[in-house]
Amino acid sequence: MKNIFKAVLTGVAGFMLALLVEYVIADIKIPMPWIIVVIVLCLIIWIWSVKTSNDRIQAKTTILKIPSGEEAKSIHKAKKGLIVTVSLPEADIDWNQEIPSTSRLNTLLTAVKTHASSLEYIWLLATKGANGSSSVLENLKDNLIRNKESLGLSNLVEIRFLDPIEMSEDNQVTECVRKTVDEVFDHPPQGLKQSDIIADCTGGTKSISLGVILACLEENRDIQLIGSHYDPNGRPDGSTAFPMIIEFSTNRAEYNK
Repeated sequence: MKNIFKAVLTGVAGFMLALLVEYVIADIKIPMPWIIVVIVLCLIIWIWSVKTSNDRIQAKTTILKIPSGEEAKSIHKAKKGLIVTVSLPEADIDWNQEIPSTSRLNTLLTAVKTHASSLEYIWLLATKGANGSSSVLENLKDNLIRNKESLGLSNLVEIRFLDPIEMSEDNQVTECVRKTVDEVFDHPPQGLKQSDIIADCTGGTKSISLGVILACLEENRDIQLIGSHYDPNGRPDGSTAFPMIIEFSTNRAEYNK
């Protein structure tokens, strides 16, 4: 509303200024009140422009902690789509068994279980190369489908692989991840909206997590982080993982430099 009013005011001032110039060119005597009104309007617009030039978009965040073992729908709308980063698991993992809580993939399972009964689509984001986590995607997918009943995935339609990320320099990794996650939100499966999808940024390197976060810095794109309790030595206890859902809402706020 503020921007519309400002545009109208600018248009009126511009029209009157053009008329003033036309009168001067035609050597027509201009009433003093007209000159004063035009000058005042121009001053108001200039002051307003200076004042609002320090405005910025401010993101208001809401962080929801979901108790361990509970679904997101208990305090938050469970999602139909989940984008999740895949960490490289232990070399001796037995894919024929359920993934244990001590595995590096436990946070991924927690992310899945958080929205299990509503999940229709899961996108797995992994790293490229023989030693990248993309090497385990097929095994991971088969394991999730085989155990979908115990995981509560009653509505699962499809598990998709996103293009693996080339691990080069951090800035390139971050930008590649951002574009990849952005593409999922921009082109969701039929029947899903952006707000039906959540992106989990727990697994992978810091640059991968940052890319996920940057792709979600707008409304209707929630982020999920699997949190943990810490022992007295400050080490995370993976067996106590719990999900945190971060919601964004944006508004204009004055930026004080």
